Amino acid sequence: MNTEFFIATRYLRSKKRNFFSLSTLIAIGGIFIGVAALLITLSMMNGFQNELRRRILGGTPHIIVRRYFNEPVADYEELVTKLSKHQFVKALAPFVIQKSIVRFKKRMDGVILKGVNAELEKGITEIEHKMIDGVFDLEGGCVLGIELAHNLKVSVGDTLIIASPFGDRLGLFPRAKKLILKGIFDFGYYDYNSTIVYMDLKDIQSLYEMGNYVSGIQLSVDDVYKTPVYSNIIKKELGYPYRPQDWIETNHSVFAALKLEKIITFIVLTLIIIVAGFNIIGTLVNMVKKKTREIGILRSYGFTSKGIMRIFIYHGSIIGILGTALGLIFAFIACFVLSKIVFIDLPGNVYFIDTLPVEMSFHDFVVTAGAAIIISFLATIYPARRATQLTTVEALRNE
Repeated sequence: MNTEFFIATRYLRSKKRNFFSLSTLIAIGGIFIGVAALLITLSMMNGFQNELRRRILGGTPHIIVRRYFNEPVADYEELVTKLSKHQFVKALAPFVIQKSIVRFKKRMDGVILKGVNAELEKGITEIEHKMIDGVFDLEGGCVLGIELAHNLKVSVGDTLIIASPFGDRLGLFPRAKKLILKGIFDFGYYDYNSTIVYMDLKDIQSLYEMGNYVSGIQLSVDDVYKTPVYSNIIKKELGYPYRPQDWIETNHSVFAALKLEKIITFIVLTLIIIVAGFNIIGTLVNMVKKKTREIGILRSYGFTSKGIMRIFIYHGSIIGILGTALGLIFAFIACFVLSKIVFIDLPGNVYFIDTLPVEMSFHDFVVTAGAAIIISFLATIYPARRATQLTTVEALRNE
């Protein structure tokens, strides 16, 4: 074993006991807490962001093509023919979006009606696999989310009244349509579960007297992360007045906020590790004072300034590595347990999802470990340089 390294490890232990000294334990604990807190928090944020992305994609088309100002599309069959020529398009379907009111007995709520072709919709979203009661069948009926079902206190088989709130001319009564509730879905995303009602495309066209007009075309593509590229291709081909919009653009504000929060969280929690680094500085400075006599003896035995400096660099680095390693192990175990057992329930109307998911990222572990070790190493430089400034005569004379 290297002599400097051996002396550095010996300085970790207490004189009275063959165990770490209290100052060493405190320094290790500071790094441990900082690393563990940072990794657990980042894993929670990763899980939240990825789970939110999955749930949004479960009920959102990858790309929608509409006219500017959301004007209705007349010859949508021709538009479908043009879009289907692209190899990246896996499925496409026309849709109609309208805001309306749904009523059951004396209870009513404002909703977003989505008119679709049931068979084509199965290739666009995961609605068929998200049914928790009943079936995804829109013939003479509709399906809605679990939160909306709770608000209206409805169950499968009940008859709902869907109303177009206003007539075309003053004095005319609103148009309404009775539909049987065929199923209840749960996307795990509060906004979808509380506002969307799926209807048959022809039913909603009849209710709003739209004829053969639709709101636009929704697409499913082969790679959800290339949708901005695909949108530009479609935009160049179709030109004005058509406007493609991908799911990333639609939910840009949500994911931008989450990304900013993650960056800020990383910076703030890294300050804990920096504080632990100052703790290492204090520990080593105090040790240099206590080991003044030993430093003088080592210098008298021929240890160079670089050798003395390496002892304290090794000492501080070992503290940093031990604290980092313990933090990594604890964070891994804690995140694994949190990912398997649900300890925390979230209010879905605030956080979009009702449970706290945890997903560990190898990149986060590597970056955090590297940052902790670098901070620990930098913290050793000043005390180590201070130790080298002691001459042999002064060290022994002061003792």
